[in-house]
Amino acid sequence: MNWIDRMVEYVSPAAAVRRAYARMSLNMARSYDAGKVGRRTAGWHATNGSANAEIAPQLSRIRARGRDIVRNNEYGRSAIRALVANTIGDGITVKSPDNGLWEAWCDQCDYDGQLNFNGLLELAVRHRYTDGEVLIRLHHTGLYEGLSVPLQLQVLEADHLDTSKTGELDNGHFVIAGVEFDRSGRRCAYWIFQTHPGEIAGMSWKNGMDSIRVAARYILHYYRKERASQVRGMSELAVALMRLRDVADYEQAELVRKKIEACFAVFIRSDNGGLNVGQQGKTASGQRTETLAPGMITRIDNADAIEFASPSQSGGYEGYTNTQLHAIAAGTGVMYSQMTGDLSKFNYSSYRAGLVEFRQIINAEQWLALVPMLINPICWAWQKSAILSGALRGKPSRMSVTMPKKAWVDPVKDVMAAKEAQRAGMKSVSESIRELGGDPDTVLAEIIAERQQYADAGILFDSDAAVSERLIKITDVMKTEDS
Repeated sequence: MNWIDRMVEYVSPAAAVRRAYARMSLNMARSYDAGKVGRRTAGWHATNGSANAEIAPQLSRIRARGRDIVRNNEYGRSAIRALVANTIGDGITVKSPDNGLWEAWCDQCDYDGQLNFNGLLELAVRHRYTDGEVLIRLHHTGLYEGLSVPLQLQVLEADHLDTSKTGELDNGHFVIAGVEFDRSGRRCAYWIFQTHPGEIAGMSWKNGMDSIRVAARYILHYYRKERASQVRGMSELAVALMRLRDVADYEQAELVRKKIEACFAVFIRSDNGGLNVGQQGKTASGQRTETLAPGMITRIDNADAIEFASPSQSGGYEGYTNTQLHAIAAGTGVMYSQMTGDLSKFNYSSYRAGLVEFRQIINAEQWLALVPMLINPICWAWQKSAILSGALRGKPSRMSVTMPKKAWVDPVKDVMAAKEAQRAGMKSVSESIRELGGDPDTVLAEIIAERQQYADAGILFDSDAAVSERLIKITDVMKTEDS
C-alpha cells in the first residue's frame, strides 16, 4: 500500500475499499493474455455489441456471398449438400393421431403446389444453412378448396424480412431487423415484403416496396440461435467464406500461371533476324508465326543460343490447399472427406470417429432447432386446423418425430452392437428402430402380420424365438402320424 492509499484510507475507508477492489479486478484481468494490451494484441479489435448490432448490418451482404459460393464453388456447394442430406435425408417421419389424414395433407401442404411436406422441410433446411435463416408462412385456407386439412405452408427466403425496419413504434413496440416485439419483449409480428425485393422484371414493385405487418402466429422463423439476444440467423458458411474465396482465387492464379508458361516454348538468342525455328507461317493479318510440333527435327545455323522453356514446379500447392480445406470443413461443420470426397487419408476407425462427431452436430441441429422452431409448431397448427374443420376429433397433443435413418459404416458391427445393448437392457428395440428412421409401432405391426402369414404357411426362420418349441411340436405330430 503506497502513501496515497494510506491517505485515502485515513480520510474515507469506504473509498479505500473500492480502490483495493478495483486494483484486484485489474490484476485479475491482466492474468489473461487475451485481455492484455500490447504488441501482440495491437490489431485485435473486438466489440461487446449485441448479437443484433453485429449481425444486422452484414446480413444481406453475407447472405449474397454465401449464395454465390454455393453457386460457383464446388467445396461450398458440397458442404451445404452434406449438411442438408444428413439433416433431412430421405424424409422425417411424423406420427399423428390420424396418420391417414396426416399423410394425405403432406401431399397437399405446399402453398405453391410443387413439393410435399418433406420436400418443404428440405428446402427450408437448405435456406437455413446457406442463408442462415428461413421463414415459413402459415396459410389457413377455406374448406371449399378441397384440402384434407385447411392449412398450407409457404417457404419464404430471408430477403422477404424487412431488415431496414428497426426502431420504436408508436404503440410502444419495438422492431429489430424486421422482427417486432411487444412491451414485454415477446415476438408479436414480422414485417414482410409480399414479393422478393430482388425479383426480376420489376415484379417486386407490383405490391409496392413497403413491407406489411404479419402477426407472429402466422410466421415460423427457423434459424440457429447462438446468443441469447440474437433475433436473426447467420449463414453457416459465414466463417469460411473468406477461405473459400481465397482457395478459389489461388487455384485460378495457379491455372493462369500454368497457361502463361505454356505459351513460351523456345527462346532464341541471336543477332540474326532471319533465324527460324520450327514451321514458319503467317496469320491472317500477316504476322509471322513459328510452330513446334511433337517429334519435329530441324537444323539451325548461326544460332548463338537456344533455350527451351521449362515450367517451374509449384511448390507447396497441395499442402496449402489441404490446410485451407481442412479449415473450411471445420468452419462449415462438415467432415473433410464429405466436402472433398477424399478418403485417402482415412481408415475405418478415424472415419467412424469423425462421423460420430459430425452426427452429434446434426442431432443438435435437428432436435434443438429444427424440431422446436419448425416441426412442432407446424404439428400444433395442423391439429388445430384439423379439429376446427371437423377432420380430427379430440384435443391437440404432441406428435412424435422420427429422424431419417443414418447410414452405417459397418452394418454387421452396428447391428451386433445394437443387439448386445438390447440384451443387456441398455437400449430398447424401439430406440434401435427409431435410430434407423423407422416407426416402432409400424415395424411391430408388420412383424406380427408377417409372422402370422409365415406360421400359417408353415415357414420357419432361425431368428424366430419360438422355432425350437414349434419344431418339437411338429416332430411329435409326425411321430404320431407314422405310428
